[in-house]
Amino acid sequence: MTNSHNFDDNTDVKENEIKQQFSYKRIAVVILISLVISAYLIYTSFNFNAFRNIQWNAESLFWIGCGFLLLVLRHLGYMYRLRLITDYKLSWRQSFNIISLWEFSSSVTPSTVGGAAVAIYFMKKEKLSLGKSAATSMLTIFLDQLFLAIGGILMFAFIGSQHMFATDANCRSQSELPLMGMFHNMQTIYFFGYFLFLLIIITLAYGLFINAQAFRSMLSAIFSLRFLKKWKQDAIQTGDDIMLTSEELKTKNARFWIYTFAATTISWVSFFLIPVCIIHAFFDPTIAQIPEMFSRMFAIWMIMLLPISPGGAGIAELTFSAMMCDFTNPALVASLALIWRIITFYPYLIAGVIILPKWVRKVYSK
Repeated sequence: MTNSHNFDDNTDVKENEIKQQFSYKRIAVVILISLVISAYLIYTSFNFNAFRNIQWNAESLFWIGCGFLLLVLRHLGYMYRLRLITDYKLSWRQSFNIISLWEFSSSVTPSTVGGAAVAIYFMKKEKLSLGKSAATSMLTIFLDQLFLAIGGILMFAFIGSQHMFATDANCRSQSELPLMGMFHNMQTIYFFGYFLFLLIIITLAYGLFINAQAFRSMLSAIFSLRFLKKWKQDAIQTGDDIMLTSEELKTKNARFWIYTFAATTISWVSFFLIPVCIIHAFFDPTIAQIPEMFSRMFAIWMIMLLPISPGGAGIAELTFSAMMCDFTNPALVASLALIWRIITFYPYLIAGVIILPKWVRKVYSK
């Protein structure tokens, strides 16, 4: 098993990886990709007459403000969960920095895995033990996936396929946006990803709660195959992290699980309600449409998990436009997608640029 000495021996390598991952060049590329695709989507679908009919007023600003408040609530939920999992060894300030950097990392890498991979490093530098850092990272991944799996299937049962996946959304056919045809098979895409997702959750649960040693051995065997050997060391490290996490979890009681899952639920529900606020700012959705909008965020998030671009740049805006166009004017939905990303994506890029240099100076001056 990897021990803390080995972790420290690799510190220089980790530092170099962090510097490369969080370089200003990479950040600039991510922002450029997102803005260019947003501009293209708006250009291809924008209608000036429709835009002229939109009124910016106090109510619009109120709902946009509610969107930002929901992002703050999401962040607070994550911070509280982090403190719970670490047995309050991290202060609120440390939790704020780690969550901000974690989200920042996810925003500049091709998938959320990138953020998780450096989370252990962040927490180790904040003087948490290797076991506690690994346990925290693994458990947050497990809780997030568990919510998305449970929430997704509940919304499918409650809302139904037609409303959750907008199977008859004529706005896609009317829209000038590119690639709208691919979203007619959204249900197939979602459930293909969902069952892969479910397999990961079951496998993680087996490693965390039943037999961590067997899980590690299984990973080692699978990644010993010739075409997978490139990732064998990463797989073994994951197995080590699972074993450390499994030991940590043996001491947790029912109250811990209730509180951590409640914090997870608050964070994700807050995040998935942000589009409701954005659409409410300019249109007048019915009460019945609110759970429909919420349910579609599960499908949007599933597409964003695909490692196509850093932080889902481009694909996020396109998917939002395709899934939410029947609640808005198709000529304006790309503009709303940009507002959604301004609230949910760009704040983490800005926070990372501000926090990372200060955090690096702080942890390396100790």
